Order: sequence, then structure tokens, then C-alpha cells
Amino acid sequence: MRSRDSIFHLIFCIMLLFFLGVTVYLAANNDTGSLADAEYDKTAAFVEGWHTADGTELDEEMLRKINTVSSNQEISIFNTLPAYSGDAGALFFRTKNIFYSVYIDGEPVYTPEFGESIFYTDSTGTRWNSIDITPEQLGKEVEIRIRAAYETARCGIDSFRIGSSGGVVLNILKEKLVSFITCILLLFVGLFLAIADIPINMRHQKNHELLFLGLFSICISIWCLAELHVVEFFFDSSRLVQTVSCCSLMLIPFALILYLNAAIGFKNKLVVPVLGGLCILGFAVSWTLHFLGIKDIHETLIFSHVNVVIVSILLIASVVKTTVQRSRKDGVNVYIILRTVGLCSIAVAAIIDMVRYYSGQTSDSAMFVRIGMLIFTICYGSSSLENTINAVKMGAQAEFVSRLAYNDGLTGIGNRTAFEERLSELENSKDSSAPVGIVMFDVNDLKFVNDNLGHPIGDSMIIKAAEIVSGSFEEDGGECFRIGGDEFAVIMQGDNIRERCDNDLQKFNSQMEHHNSIPNKEFRISIAHGFFIFDSECDLENISDAYKAADQKMYENKREMKAHQIAPEKYYSSAGKLRSRV
Repeated sequence: MRSRDSIFHLIFCIMLLFFLGVTVYLAANNDTGSLADAEYDKTAAFVEGWHTADGTELDEEMLRKINTVSSNQEISIFNTLPAYSGDAGALFFRTKNIFYSVYIDGEPVYTPEFGESIFYTDSTGTRWNSIDITPEQLGKEVEIRIRAAYETARCGIDSFRIGSSGGVVLNILKEKLVSFITCILLLFVGLFLAIADIPINMRHQKNHELLFLGLFSICISIWCLAELHVVEFFFDSSRLVQTVSCCSLMLIPFALILYLNAAIGFKNKLVVPVLGGLCILGFAVSWTLHFLGIKDIHETLIFSHVNVVIVSILLIASVVKTTVQRSRKDGVNVYIILRTVGLCSIAVAAIIDMVRYYSGQTSDSAMFVRIGMLIFTICYGSSSLENTINAVKMGAQAEFVSRLAYNDGLTGIGNRTAFEERLSELENSKDSSAPVGIVMFDVNDLKFVNDNLGHPIGDSMIIKAAEIVSGSFEEDGGECFRIGGDEFAVIMQGDNIRERCDNDLQKFNSQMEHHNSIPNKEFRISIAHGFFIFDSECDLENISDAYKAADQKMYENKREMKAHQIAPEKYYSSAGKLRSRV
């Protein structure tokens, strides 16, 4: 059977390799143009010929950086539309941080409207524009009146083309498709990691590395999407996109600090408060200046950029230092090296993009960060794959061993070993922990049932007793253990211990009564109990003394129950159970 399965596996692998080979070959030899290429061929560049009113010629670089224009000072740039016949198409261009109007032959043809909000920046952000041109307008002068939003070089106009605006859009989407998909994948990865952190930390307070890595990925992906300037094609709100870009950039260094602290940890306890404080201060100052109308959040990006560079340098230093220390201790580990390369790639990419931004290369401000995140994802995934597989294997083995070592085989609840270790933990933390309640139980009549009705009935009796004890206390935070053949214990911790114990004991008694009211049952349930609360008001010094006190109260209750209930010989004889014994 195994030999036949191996043959099928091999055949499938050969078929898969054949399929991949054919796909690569056909893709490499495909020289037919796409619809995007065909439509783009219907357009023509319209970069040359632009000039100012005084005749100064403007090249593509000068148009992209309108650095001679003061804020709120309007200038005009001119060109002559081509005089070809046929379908004129549209004038297509991109604007960045400028207000503008378009005139043809002195007549206004296009003045975009921008939404207003207290949260929006003073500029228009990056906006794609398409102005329809009629055949009558061909050969005439086009004028664009420009008013820059900022006195910086990051205001301009570019991507001039004439023809099919749909073809230009398709071509831009084609060029940025891989980057767009990468951003979307990073966003979903971030959401997945953040959500995956919830079940992992639901029961115990653990390291939130996954959560902060997810939040970091979400912030990075949102910023990259905004800086890609593709979403503007799908809804007309360039100012919203710019606001989202600025806000997400503010959050990136803070999310990275929290991730580093969770993943690596800092020996110096001031690192997180200081750097986190800088991020909070930058966020607060930026928005305060924005709301006061002094500087909008786009003009105060320097705060976010400084924080990004500082945290990136810290990231490189911390990761490299940790890698060197682990390599010296445990030897060279390829998975640790991969994670180091991945994290450092993000930091280096962020610094490169900051330099590109301030040097005026803003056509794609997040290009290297996207590449860095892609490298990080590949490296992190590769380094985590084997660790995850090993962790699953070890986790399954550990769970099996743990169940054998700490769970009672018959009832499934904790055994005596687990009980004693829990008592030891409470003993070590008694000075700082909340009050502890210990409830002891002893099942009556077990020896009689085993001797007279058989051990299978006795086992069923123990299982039912465990169900009653755990069903009464576990919902209220009680930890249940079987510590002997017929003995059980419950440990409770927290506030209002006495009230909670009283309520749970009422449920316990009600469940016993309900079982004993069932007609023709195989056995009755009679369980003695006693509890003691260890808190600041009791006279005992040790948790173990509280355990003994609860045990003593349980035996007192056991004697009282035996004095008032029907003896097992009479009870089972009257119920006709003894006669059915095999």
C-alpha cells in the first residue's frame, strides 16, 4: 500500500512540475500586448511645450517640483493642444498639493471641488485628473492656473498625456498591480496576526508579540496603500487619502517599538517610555498645531520621520545585538539570521524612503518600505515555519505527557500531583496574592459500593461525583482535583471567596439532591465537604495549614452525615440493588 501511494505521489509531483514549466515557458514567450497596452498606445505624452506667462520653458522636472511658487501665490502654465483630427480624447495629469483650474482658449473647462473637514490638510493631496477635450478645442492654448498649498518642493504636476484616459488608468494600475497586491496581502496578514493573538492569550497573560506585529503590519500596509496613489481611482477623496497617509505614518514607529519590546525586550527600561513618549508627543503636537491652524499634519511630518528614523536605528542595533548574543551562546542559527535580515530590511528601507522623500523623489514614497516588508515577510515566514512545526509536535507531546502527569485518568480533572503543585505555587505567592479558598470533599459509601455492587459501579459513582463537584465550582473559577480514591479538592482564588463558596456549595447540594431523586438509579451520591479561607484575617501562616483545616471540617461533616443518613446496607438492600450483584 505504501509503495503504491509513493508512486502516486511521485506522478503528481511530475505533473505539477510539468504544469509549472509550461506556465513559465508560455509567460516568457508571450509577446502579445494586453488591453492596457493597447489602450495606452492610444495616448501620447504631453510634457514638452509647457511655459510660464513670461515665456520661461518648463521641463518635466520643473513641473514636478514647483518650488518657485510661494504658498497661495497663483501662477499659470501654458501649452498648445495638438491639432490632430478624430476623437480628441482627454487631457490627463496628476497634481500634488496644489489648487488649480484649467482653461482652454481662455474659457474655464475644469475646476475641481474638494471636500472640507477640520481633519483634512490644507492641500488637495495627490489627485488624478482627466479633462475631456472636444475636436473644436484641438490646436488651442491650454492654461492651468496653479496655487501651491505649501512653500516646499513637494508641490507639483506631472504625468501629462493626451488621449484615452482609461488607457492611462489601466497602464498605471498594471504598473502598480504587484505593489497594490503586496499592500493588500500585508494588510490581511496584519489583521490575521492581530486576531490570532486573541485566542492565544485568552486564558493566560502571555507575550503579545503577534498582536503588535499585526498592528505594525496594518499601519505599514495602510501607509503604503495611501502612498501608492491607486485608491484615488476608486473614490474621489484625495484629501482623505492624504490624511490617512499622515496618521498611519505617525503610528508606525510606536507599533514597531511595542513589537520590539514584546519580541526582543529591552534591558534598559527607559527605552519604551522614552521612545513611546516621543511618538505620543509627536502625535499630540501635530494634531494640536493642525487644529489651531498653525501647521497641518502634512507640514509636521518631520516629527513622524524623525521617530521612524530613530526607531529604525534602534531596530537595527537591537536585532543585530540579539543575533550576535544568541549566536555566541547557541551557535549560528539560520532561522535567527533570516529574522535578523527581515527586520533590518524594514529599518533600512524606511531610512532610504525618508532620504528619497526629502530629496524630492516622491513619485512613490513607500517603494523601499514595501520591498523591505516583503523581504521581512519572506524571512520571518521561513524562520517561523520549522519552529512552528516543531512547536506543534512538541506541543502535542507535551500535552499528552501533561495529561498523564497532571490529570486523573478516570475523571479527567486534575490529580494529586497537580493539586500539590498548585498549593506550592500559592504558598510561594501568598503574601501578594488574593485570598484563597480550599474546599475538600469525600465520597461516602465508595468501599461498600465497590465490595457489594462491583468496581464498575464504583467507578461510575466517582465519575458522577467529579461531574457534580466540577459542575458546581468550575464556572465560578474553581480548580478541581481528585486527590485520592474517594477524595476531591477545589481551590478558589480572588475576591468574595466566602460568598462564592456558599453559592457554589448550594449548587453542589442541589445537584446531589437532583441525582438522588432519580428513580431506579444505580447508586446514591453522598459527599461530605468542608472549606477554609486563607486570607489576611485568618490566624494561619501557611496555605498547607488551610488545606488541613478544610480537611478537618470535611471529616466533621462526614461524621454528621453518617449520623443522619440511612446506612448503605439498608439503603441498597431496600432499593433491591444487593440482590442484583453478580
